[in-house]
Amino acid sequence: MRLVPEWNDHSKCLIAWPCNHDLYGNQIHEARIEIANLANQISEEEEVFIYCNDIDYKSCIKIVSNKNISILKTNLDDSWMRDIAPIFFRNGNDLNAVSFNFNGYGKYPNFKNDNQISKFICNQFNIEFIEADLTLEGGAITYDDHGNLFTTESVLLNSNRKNASKNDINQTLMDLFDLKNIVWLPGGLEEDDTDGHIDNIFAPIGDNKYLIAYSDLDDRRNYSILQKNKEILEQFFLLKNINAEIIQIPLPSEIIVENKRLVASYINFYFSKNSIFLPKFNVKEDELVYDIFKSLYKDKNIKMIETKNINYGGGNIHCVTMNVPKI
Repeated sequence: MRLVPEWNDHSKCLIAWPCNHDLYGNQIHEARIEIANLANQISEEEEVFIYCNDIDYKSCIKIVSNKNISILKTNLDDSWMRDIAPIFFRNGNDLNAVSFNFNGYGKYPNFKNDNQISKFICNQFNIEFIEADLTLEGGAITYDDHGNLFTTESVLLNSNRKNASKNDINQTLMDLFDLKNIVWLPGGLEEDDTDGHIDNIFAPIGDNKYLIAYSDLDDRRNYSILQKNKEILEQFFLLKNINAEIIQIPLPSEIIVENKRLVASYINFYFSKNSIFLPKFNVKEDELVYDIFKSLYKDKNIKMIETKNINYGGGNIHCVTMNVPKI
């Protein structure tokens, strides 16, 4: 297994500065303040690099206001670092990476700058990388420490990604990362702009524990697909004789910002060495989710971060960050 689980130690955290005014609209300034708050808190535990467009450089420095955070000029189309950064993996004693193709989720016209970011990052840190033809965003996959990678059919098999067959995708990922299994879930959350990224619905967290999003019967949008995902995971773990503990994390109650219903999930969080950074939505589920994570991580700080304006743009904490493994 070459992929390094997210709960392992990080050498640094990469973040992209919100720049897509068409996406964020009037919320972009507030989203930037939330990003700055997140970056400042993560920087207390690991090195943080923020990438931003030249036009936003001075305002980024002013809002972040932290000399311990490196702010770098580059060309960006959007702010979802998880999706455009390289996928890092262990190669013996070295850190290598794969630069996948990014096509703006097959629906947004401006993506050419974002498609170059993974190579830019690898060159910046002198990381050897492989270029893969497969269109794949970082939020479309997750993986455990047993050689299992998890993804959704609604994304990688979507015609807008213009990928080859399921068998070809399986073979490519198996070869690149020396995997044992690839588990395909049907889909993610309804109305997710990404077509259903897995990082909104499922997360391995180590020690054979796996988090999965759930909703009750009243949620006609998501109940059926989340139940189906759970059944497939249970069947997989049973078949592979993995003594897995599946921990259900509720979706937040309905959140409306500027007349837009947010596609929101607590599973869109970030690991650091001493903390878990969780989205905070100011709804009744916040306290319950905090208690669940505190029971799972008694020795970590559980930090809930205001992110509704980031979420207005379509993602959350996991989406706007990329951890670089420490080898």
